[in-house]
Parts: sequence; structure tokens; C-alpha cells
Amino acid sequence: MIIETEICVVGGGPAGSAAALRLAQLGRRVCLVERQTFPRQHVGESLPPSIWPILNLLGVEETVAQAGFLRASGSILHWAGTFERRGADGDYPGLLVDRGQFDAVLLRAARAAGVEIIQPARAYRPMRDRSGWEIPVRTDTEAFQVQARILLDAAGRQAGLGRRFRSASQPLLALYAYWQVPPGFGPQARVEAGKSHWYWGALLPGGVVNAMVFVEPESCTGLSPADRRDLYLNLLAQSTLLSPCLEQRRIGPVRRVDATSRIEVTPPARDLLRVGEASFSVDALSSQGVQLAMGQAVQAAAVINTLLDTPEHSELALTFYADRQFERVQTHAALSADSYARQHAVSPSPFWAERAYPLDWLKSPRTVHSPEILRNDLALTLSSKTRLITSGVQVAAHIEPGLVLKHPNLHRPVANLEGASLGLLLQRLYWPQNASKIVACWSDTLDAERAARILDWLWHHRILIPATDRT
Repeated sequence: MIIETEICVVGGGPAGSAAALRLAQLGRRVCLVERQTFPRQHVGESLPPSIWPILNLLGVEETVAQAGFLRASGSILHWAGTFERRGADGDYPGLLVDRGQFDAVLLRAARAAGVEIIQPARAYRPMRDRSGWEIPVRTDTEAFQVQARILLDAAGRQAGLGRRFRSASQPLLALYAYWQVPPGFGPQARVEAGKSHWYWGALLPGGVVNAMVFVEPESCTGLSPADRRDLYLNLLAQSTLLSPCLEQRRIGPVRRVDATSRIEVTPPARDLLRVGEASFSVDALSSQGVQLAMGQAVQAAAVINTLLDTPEHSELALTFYADRQFERVQTHAALSADSYARQHAVSPSPFWAERAYPLDWLKSPRTVHSPEILRNDLALTLSSKTRLITSGVQVAAHIEPGLVLKHPNLHRPVANLEGASLGLLLQRLYWPQNASKIVACWSDTLDAERAARILDWLWHHRILIPATDRT
């Protein structure tokens, strides 16, 4: 048997299901192959409030809201020598989910949108030909081929498919187990630093707690399962926030999972893209892995739609996709390093010292902050380091060429700010120019408040500088 489709997605986790669902919404023929039967247990149960716009775009916001997941009421931190309670910000809370149920919700939505789901089934090594891909697939009862123009690899960090990963952090291993919920353990994620390790724990739907300990992988080298269990229990007993779990019944064994941040360095191709942990993973300290993977999946759908609809924009779309992947890893490497550095200031062990800075190849240019307050009568000019170039910009369901701003102080090229094209705004100006006149020049498209915020952002990043400064 042969199944013909435009796009074959291998892997039905959040990234694969989100990409398949979005592609189906865009009118594409999609086949998704998932190895396991759902629901299945998986870590990554904490979702930040920023997940809601993605769920809304995918049309599953209401379904997720009614699925019985816990609404996270902030977090509790014991870090850098202090206790801190952080409340939930904004109108939307974070979520603490059962990943088996959450992943099943997304996969059912993809099926309802028209995605052909083959599950449980295993995809074997795909073969390229002139028209695309042939992917051998085997279920418990039959073997067949899926023929597709584009292959989307969403099979997680463990599978093959010709990947080349590069470490984006120091090695990290998570030991974890599920526990009956202790009395008074509310719906707040708990994060705590230890001597040479750190903890994460949260209440999940169904009255269970996932308690995790993040350690150097070397500390587990050569240990038997029983020894790893004892190490986990001994470390858990040292935690102020999670040790109450030990007074309850443990549900299932002590498990381990690689928590090292990685990035897949093979460039995306016109017929092959990767999403989720097949593409990148960030430090678990951010608790944003699932949200970032789903956001990337939505971008992948726009890129694939561009490759199929407007192939003349393929290079722009692929460059856009690769740049966004690197940006995610670089940004979160810096954020995690900042948190590790704060703990290192009060606990100078090698564990914290090694993680207090991003790896050299991920270090971003340092933003220069000017001490001078922006004044409306200040004469400004454009920094000589500023470049306006044509690059890929996401516009609805496609990647199209657009004008973007490049500068060493920016982590990546920026196309829009406050809903306006920065390139077009800057092209309208003559230099030198007073700040008040710049705001007036933009008044036909921007109100004074938005124009002032954009001007302040350009000043803050040293894109606009004093006219007397030629750098």
C-alpha cells in the first residue's frame, strides 16, 4: 500500500501535532506517523501563560481550557539564598498539565482538521527521490510506504533521521518520580537550588506531584537503578520545598531523562524541516520547552506553506527558519546562565560556575545602555553599524521578503516593533534629526505615544545615537 500526501510529519508530540494541525488549517494534505499509543506519559508538564495565543491560533484554546488541567497560580522559588513567591501575571494563567492528555488533545484536533493519523506505527529511514520522500512505515499488522513532497521531523531527540546535534549547555540529567500530593501542596511550580544540583516540582492533574532533581550526569555514571533511586531520594530529602513528597507514596519508579540543551545544526532544506526536540531543546529552568516547540511548529507550517506556494521565496523562508531556531537557543541560554550566575554568587561550586555563562558560541553581543536620558531637543543620527536589509518576514501563513533592521546590539534582525515596520520608518528620515521632529514625521502612521516608545527603543539599543557621536 502507498499513501500519497504533501507533507509527512514523523512524531505526534506537541510540536508535530501543532505543525500538522496548522498545515491542515492552511489547506495542506498532511499525514502524521506516531510511534506510541496515546495517552502516554511524558515530562514537560508546566506551560507558561504565553501558550494561550498559540492555542488560540490552533483553535484548541477552549478545548484545553475545559480539559481539567490545573491553572498555575504563580511559582515558589528558593534561589540565590532567598525565598520568593511569584504570582501569575496577566489575564491568562500558566497551566500544569498531564502531558498524556494534553498531547492527545492536540492529536485529536489534528485528526479533526483532516490530518491522516497513523498510530501506533513506526517510520523507518526515509529515502529521497526526485519528487520528494518515500518513508517506510510499519504497524503491528502491515507495512507500507508514505510518499510526500516534504518531510517534517518531529520525532524527538532520541530518533535518528540523519541529525547532527550540538550541545548548547553543560551536560544535565534529570532524575524524577511521581508522588501522591502532600498536604498543602498548591498549584505553584516549585524551583529550588541545592549545593550542586537544583529541583523542580509541580502538582499535576489527578492529585500527583512530579518531583525532579537536575544533576551532573557524571554523578550517575555506573550507578545501578537502585543506586540512582537512592541518590534521588537522598537529594530530595535535602530540599526544603519538595522533601514533603517523601512522606507520601511514590507512584512508579525513579526515572531519568537527558536535560542537556541541544540544537540540531543541519540547515533546513526545501524538502526537510525539523521541529521540537528534533530541532532544539532549551534548559528546563525556563519551563518553556513545550511552548517554544509549538511556536516553532506554527512557524514551520508558514515556511512549508511558502515552499509549496511561492518557491521563489524558499531561500528567504529557510533562512528565516534557521535564524529563529538559533535565536531561541541563544536567548534561553543567556536567561538560564543569568539564573545560574545568581546562585553561583552565593554557592561557588563548580556546578554553578560552569553554568553561569552561555557556551562561547552562543554568547550574544552585549547591548550598550546609554546613561543619557532621551530629550526631545537632542539631535540624533543613525549609527554607522546599522544595516537595513531584505530578509524573510512572517506574514500570516507565509514567509515573504521584507525590510529588516540589523545591528550588533540586537540578538537578531528586527522587522516590526509596535506593529510598525522599523525599516520603513527609518527610511523616511534624514540625518541629523531632532527627536521631536522624528515623532512628528511618523505622526501620519503612529500616534505620539507609540512613536515615542519606538524612538526610546532605538535609542536604548544605540541604533539612534547623538549626532556628535559617529560610531
